[in-house]
Amino acid sequence: MSSVQAHPTWRGWLVDVVAGGLIGGIVGLVAAWNLMIYLGVEAGYEASVGEAFGHSLLAGILVTAALVGGPVAGIWVARRQRRKRDMREKVSRSSAD
Repeated sequence: MSSVQAHPTWRGWLVDVVAGGLIGGIVGLVAAWNLMIYLGVEAGYEASVGEAFGHSLLAGILVTAALVGGPVAGIWVARRQRRKRDMREKVSRSSAD
């Protein structure tokens, strides 16, 4: 059994941050647009975060939370998936030995 990993740890983190952040950002953006339309912000999907706060404090907070929370959740999901995959590979390697 070798102590050398198939890929460096930093590379996995980098891929998780970039891919998870990008996908999470897109999901957060779509959620923010839908929130602005649902909450009745005047310009709808064309509205800025400032306009959402101008509409109401709650709308601004929810839109900001969606825009910030999307990438954070995407990175968290990507890291969790990698940990699960790494554990499955570790178990399968140890059972093969």
